[in-house]
Amino acid sequence: MRHLQPIRTSAVVITMALLMMPVTTVAQTLERIKSSGTLNIGFVPDQAPFSSAAAEGASGYSIELCQKVAEATKAKLRLRELQVNFLSTTIQAGLEKASSGQIDLLCGAVTNTLKRREIVSFSMPIFNGGIGALMRLDAPPALVRVLNGEEAYSGPIWRATIRQGLADHTYAVDAGTTTEAWVREKVAGLRVIATIVTVDDHEKGIEMVLNGEADAYFADREVLREYVNRSERADELTIADRQFTYEPLALALARNNDDFRLVVDTTLSNIYHSDTFIDLYTRYFGKPSEFTLKLFKIYARD
Repeated sequence: MRHLQPIRTSAVVITMALLMMPVTTVAQTLERIKSSGTLNIGFVPDQAPFSSAAAEGASGYSIELCQKVAEATKAKLRLRELQVNFLSTTIQAGLEKASSGQIDLLCGAVTNTLKRREIVSFSMPIFNGGIGALMRLDAPPALVRVLNGEEAYSGPIWRATIRQGLADHTYAVDAGTTTEAWVREKVAGLRVIATIVTVDDHEKGIEMVLNGEADAYFADREVLREYVNRSERADELTIADRQFTYEPLALALARNNDDFRLVVDTTLSNIYHSDTFIDLYTRYFGKPSEFTLKLFKIYARD
């Protein structure tokens, strides 16, 4: 038994040393906001109707939600004034800035994924997004049928016919997004011979389709619908009937920041429970279905 004594002593020494070490943590968001009197909101400027650049800094569905969070934060901290700064960014850069505390919230069409949750935290869902495909009206019929979920060619539905309908085309995707990862995975999984081109913004992707440089542009379906509605060449474009994925969109913030996340989720819950939510939703997406309203009630907390 005598040889066990040094091991117990060492363990005690190590434990005491760890307890005496100074604990360093990143300042919590609410503490920083209170001391500085500022709230920094990152937004993606080409994600209408969720977020876009505007004279007052930013506008859109996600921006309105973040503005409500700003009001709730001001009330929570009992601040007389709160300066809200809107900072334009990309999704990938915005996630990194949220992680490091350079921005307090990332507002836009940001998909909540497990991979992204390694570096940031997310609010409760703010919308049910999903990938869509934009094409020219004169796109190859076989491609149109496949992207609409139909048979590429008449006869049995074989993986081979699906590959033939998708092969030898050029697909544009927004760089660094979940859409890019999904398209690459599908093309590789089906062993389709196709070209995938990344773009830095939605306008470029849509321009490539209009100019015949790409056969389809993949992005969030609601974002595509908004661009088509605003395009002067809308009569040349079509969006596939099929929504390829169902993705929860949310607001992103720094991890290990429960106090601020509680303010965010409480604000969203109050909005979803309110009589004004239908008007907010309708202004950007059209009148919500009963199913959609029930889903937001499920998201909300009492």
